[in-house]
Amino acid sequence: MPIQLKSTYLTVPVSNFSQSVEWYSEQLGFRVVKEDPFYIELVNESGIRILFQQNEHNLHSHFVYPDGALQSSYGFMVDDAEAAYHEFVERGIKVGQLFDYQGKSFSFYDPDGNFIEIWSPAQ
Repeated sequence: MPIQLKSTYLTVPVSNFSQSVEWYSEQLGFRVVKEDPFYIELVNESGIRILFQQNEHNLHSHFVYPDGALQSSYGFMVDDAEAAYHEFVERGIKVGQLFDYQGKSFSFYDPDGNFIEIWSPAQ
């Protein structure tokens, strides 16, 4: 019998805890639920958990293909990615291209340059 998984969390490497807490709170609705010297745990209204870990080695949470193209290693699902895209652009958040493939998606950059995807499946 497989282990019953309940949820998931994401670890995000950040250079400045307070700057990242402010940005993720304002832009994505997260709030701090636990804090210690090594990490900060945040959660949003949907129950999505993220952990900020101090980035001492200039790491990112995405990966890079040999040709230099970026690939998000995680993303967030929303009801309307195209509306979210336009909202992010209006807020001045650096975003990638809006795609229409098996739904709408785009990726954005957080203050530390992590490349994160937003996706809404096709209806």
